[in-house]
Amino acid sequence: MFRNFAIILTFFALWLSGYFSEPSQNALAFLLIFSIGILHGSNDLAIIAKWRPGSTRIQLYYLFGSYIGTVLFAALLFYFLPTVALLAFILLSAYHFGEQHWAQASWLPIRETIWFCVAYGLAVLLLLFYLNADQTNAVISTLTGLEPDDRWYLYGALAATVIWLIPVLTIVYFRPEHIWKLVFEIFLTLVFAIVFKTATLIWAFAIYFIFWHSIPSMLEQLSFLHGEITVKSFRKYFRSAALVWLISLAALIGIYLWIKDKEGLFVPLFFAFLGAITFAHTVIMHRMFRTRERK
Repeated sequence: MFRNFAIILTFFALWLSGYFSEPSQNALAFLLIFSIGILHGSNDLAIIAKWRPGSTRIQLYYLFGSYIGTVLFAALLFYFLPTVALLAFILLSAYHFGEQHWAQASWLPIRETIWFCVAYGLAVLLLLFYLNADQTNAVISTLTGLEPDDRWYLYGALAATVIWLIPVLTIVYFRPEHIWKLVFEIFLTLVFAIVFKTATLIWAFAIYFIFWHSIPSMLEQLSFLHGEITVKSFRKYFRSAALVWLISLAALIGIYLWIKDKEGLFVPLFFAFLGAITFAHTVIMHRMFRTRERK
């Protein structure tokens, strides 16, 4: 099971944090995000075609156009209404992270509910924000002009944790055979807290985003698209995702070259870029999970 390997990778990344300076941590973080992180969201069009195998070419063009339109709409939202866009990005990311994290937890009936996924994802994100409050506020201030009180992150993380933990505790109470699964999730939360506290904001985000979201998501997509997780299926996955991945990388490089002389601006714009593609990607992955469950 990949989660066991992810724990080893997480502790290895945490160990590296003690030897790498902040610039080195951020450089490694961007390397992982630009490669695995962006790649994991670059196969959305293939997933659309997979869940609509009987669609006509016109219908597929319409779906593809809707996908591109959603990305453009999100980008414009970040430009004209950055505060609204940022809040939407955080909530969608929370749902997306929560849905992916609990996708294989068949013992947990509430894993499919929106509020549960959002609560879990918010607990993780707000914990990250709280333990890196200065860096988080710098990003938010650049994007929106606002600077939230650090306590908002803490109170929000605690509230979100209570919201997802209480129903899980209730289920485990009636089905005690799952107690160790709950213990493992609480252990993971403690591990995340240690990582978030030790690493820089970008490096901490990358550790969670790559090892606990992007790679598991890619494995789910391989299974959905090709029915197996093998080197051969990954080659097919990469070929179909390569064009979108390269376009995304080119866009990020273009953003960097555009604002490279403006100190502190790239990270906020980078998160805005992630936000723009997250809007459509979240919808696609939601449909993928629902399509798979109906089979």
